[in-house]
Amino acid sequence: MDIEIVTLPCGPLETNAYLIVDGDRALLIDAPPESFLAVLDELERRHARLERIVITHTHWDHIVDAAKLRRETGAPIAAHPEAVPRLEQPRSLLTPLPFAIEPAPPDELLDDGDTLSFGPLHFQIIHTPGHTPEQISLYESTRRWFFGGDTLFPGGYGRVDLPGSSMEQTVQTLRRLLQLPDEVIVFPGHGPTTTIGHERPWIEQLVSQWR
Repeated sequence: MDIEIVTLPCGPLETNAYLIVDGDRALLIDAPPESFLAVLDELERRHARLERIVITHTHWDHIVDAAKLRRETGAPIAAHPEAVPRLEQPRSLLTPLPFAIEPAPPDELLDDGDTLSFGPLHFQIIHTPGHTPEQISLYESTRRWFFGGDTLFPGGYGRVDLPGSSMEQTVQTLRRLLQLPDEVIVFPGHGPTTTIGHERPWIEQLVSQWR
């Protein structure tokens, strides 16, 4: 049975939770609002056990159901070291939310250059700051899959007008992504997939103009 990627757009911002299923085991990338039941349903349907929850960054729409999923499944939460304080005391950066976010301090830390193994997959952890200081992406070079949170979208990148965001860091991150092959499939935090090759022209133009 081949590895399956289940995309679950959840919550008011339709944030993508990605459930990667390999037989009877699963890995979850991000845990947006309203993903709890959706993830459990997919796990039950596939008779799979959740082994880890990876948080790409700590904006509320990516983390609301993380603690609840950990409690229900026993799967540890993994995130970048800079994500620790924001997961311990989660909050909205702008307007107040109509609900509380349960703290979800990580059990494991993932930093730039680390490898996260899941079955036959070996994800390289790439620190991709800009949208947030702690954002990480997961790159699987054999399958050429890139799970980047809000690092890169079709035709754009994550907002840089939020507290903690940085256009300079975004440009540095995008410059680094140009090193990836054109065939790499990008699984973004919102919206449809794209490829590095499809996004390369505007990224090259942007980074060439930035000094």
